[in-house]
Amino acid sequence: MQDELLIKKIKSGNQQALRLLVERHKQHVFKVTMSVLHDEKAAEDVAQETFIKMVDALPSYQQQGFKTWLGRIAFHKAIDARRKQQRMQEDFNGTRHEYHHGHVDSVEDQVLLRERRQRIRDQIDQLPEKLQLAVRCYYLEDMSYAEIANQLGLAEKTIEVRLYRARKWMKTHWKEDDF
Repeated sequence: MQDELLIKKIKSGNQQALRLLVERHKQHVFKVTMSVLHDEKAAEDVAQETFIKMVDALPSYQQQGFKTWLGRIAFHKAIDARRKQQRMQEDFNGTRHEYHHGHVDSVEDQVLLRERRQRIRDQIDQLPEKLQLAVRCYYLEDMSYAEIANQLGLAEKTIEVRLYRARKWMKTHWKEDDF
């Protein structure tokens, strides 16, 4: 049964169609989340969240490549989860650092570092929407052009162009004093 037919049935309330669609795509979604998180348990959790988001977002689905569309949802969910893990780790490391060293300078350095990272995140949020994800993946997640292209379902050249445009935009709109 085709994905499009299953989606129509799901929209009309058929739970069996939903189970079939999830079963059909669960491996793909898991692979996408695992490629970002590199932790089996976290990837499984995010895969489940992806299917919940999928059900909520189905009314806006435009019938233009379901697997790619679902993969993007999974990728975005995984990126969000990874950011959350990193923030929690930063908070933990900051607390641990303060506890072990107890120096005012190191606490101040930690606060300044966190503030600088937040300013950078805020500035990235100012980028045109199409460029934001490429910048986050490349600079914050250390992903290669190929990895980003694969996750977003785009050509590598498209990622290269988006990053070029993002750098050009940053040079024009950002001041070094902002950081």
